[in-house]
Amino acid sequence: MNKMSLTVPAKDEWGLVFHSALSAVGVLANLSVDMIADLRSASDEAFALLTHQSRPVHHVELDCELREGELFVRMSAQRAEAYQQCVPADPEVAHLILGALATDVRLEGDSCGIYSINMTLPAVAV
Repeated sequence: MNKMSLTVPAKDEWGLVFHSALSAVGVLANLSVDMIADLRSASDEAFALLTHQSRPVHHVELDCELREGELFVRMSAQRAEAYQQCVPADPEVAHLILGALATDVRLEGDSCGIYSINMTLPAVAV
């Protein structure tokens, strides 16, 4: 496994699909059981952050890539095109949680909230 992409509807029940897919990716990346558990927890937190915003989200995309001893994970929201006034939720708590579970966590957002989360984990290719 070098790359994997997945797109699901932005509904809470579809977070389980990301959770399960990242478990499999963790196994293929030769992560420890503890790191896979952290990756699943990070997935749950990131999915919730991306889908619970002022601006409607239609789909959430997951992209994973194993490269040079690390697993890169990107989750991004496909938001509604129409601009609207937004009051974004404060992502500080989610960022702290994600930072405790993965390394090099970066949140990308705008005045309507977070639309992309990037994180890496140390990995060994099998």
